Amino acid sequence: MLAAAAALAVPLTASAADAPPASANVFTRAYDTTTKNVTLTFDADWWSAGNPGEVLRILRENGITAAFALTGRYVEKYPDQTRALISAGHKLINHSYDHPYFTQETQASRWSQLDRAEAAYNRLGFTSAGWFRAPYRDGYLDAGVNRDLAARGYYVNYDWTYDTTGYQGASLDTILARVRQYTVPGGTILMHLGDDSTDTAALPSIISTLRGMGYGFTDPYRSVTKGLIGAKYAALGAQRSVLGVPRTGEMVATTSGTSAVQWFDIGRIYWRNDIGTFEVHGAIGGKYFGMGSVTSFLGFPRTDETTTPDRIGRFNHFQGGSIYWSPPTGPHTVYGAIRDKWASLGWETGFLGYPVSDEVAVTGGRASQFQGGNVYWSAATAAHEVHGLILSRYIAVGGTGSRLGLPVSDEYGISTGRRSDFRGGFITWNATTGAVTVTYY
Repeated sequence: MLAAAAALAVPLTASAADAPPASANVFTRAYDTTTKNVTLTFDADWWSAGNPGEVLRILRENGITAAFALTGRYVEKYPDQTRALISAGHKLINHSYDHPYFTQETQASRWSQLDRAEAAYNRLGFTSAGWFRAPYRDGYLDAGVNRDLAARGYYVNYDWTYDTTGYQGASLDTILARVRQYTVPGGTILMHLGDDSTDTAALPSIISTLRGMGYGFTDPYRSVTKGLIGAKYAALGAQRSVLGVPRTGEMVATTSGTSAVQWFDIGRIYWRNDIGTFEVHGAIGGKYFGMGSVTSFLGFPRTDETTTPDRIGRFNHFQGGSIYWSPPTGPHTVYGAIRDKWASLGWETGFLGYPVSDEVAVTGGRASQFQGGNVYWSAATAAHEVHGLILSRYIAVGGTGSRLGLPVSDEYGISTGRRSDFRGGFITWNATTGAVTVTYY
């Protein structure tokens, strides 16, 4: 085990606009290296359980959230201790299955180590959420190791700034001397859980010494966020928010402009200097990400996901349109002149209700389907709605592909009932008889 490390942060860039990272982001310190805060972390392997209950008590009494890098075989041997640690809200880190030197492993064996450990966590209902810590700190900066981590979905390589050396049985004086010598703003402190480690006994003194030096404590979830994205994440509730755990470091969102994105378990937060900072998650996020997110015609989000006025659905507005979702309809895009028409008719609270399709090409123009009708558009005719029995007849005769062509009016009242006009004729509904009549020009 290495003793102390130089302060180091390896920047993360996406391989393409808002694409999965090609290499894991190494966090030797937190993003924030100006504020006097540190993060406490513990490693553990199978040979001894240590005293997790005592560590939890100390952390709880001091209001500290820590991280625990556990091997798969530790979790298998000590499931109750693992449950206690992670159920308390502390961050689980994949520390491999049986603690090999990663630089000596092939890609296949590295992935096997990750997978076997993750399977052990999953059996207890936990996940590392793509966070890794290198056994023996071997190869934590190795380009091949970090590429292999990213290729398996491990985008956070959560390293450390210095080791207390409690695992070597260091005395309290030695441990505290290291704390005083090596602590820096944003530092990540490594301790060990094992029965032979003196870290648990020293923990209260470590905490009080750090506080005496003017240091506070940052939980690992917050340590990998920064700036406006970090502030948004904190305001939403951080790891307890709908977004969950950070999955990446902060990345450039697009190859042009000033922007950033960070991926989380359930969504992403985007920032652009001229728009602001907004989150996208859940079913709307799935739709947006599948379309290409910021590289699609929708561009950057302009709102967080928001509850609709009718309290039934959810929406995000983007530069180029909106995505609306409700339980019966799922997520669909609405944009341009069709969106403007829908908005003028009351959005989802109007008679059209929620969209049930994305905008699609039709003969001569574009159309979107809604719960209560359709909206059609072309440059020549503008956007108009067709609904009810008139819509049913219009579709029956062939819709935009028929002699009627595209609508040139919304449905409107006449003396005998209702009417919609089309390029090639009109359809009327008789309120007395219920008859629907098609008239061609």
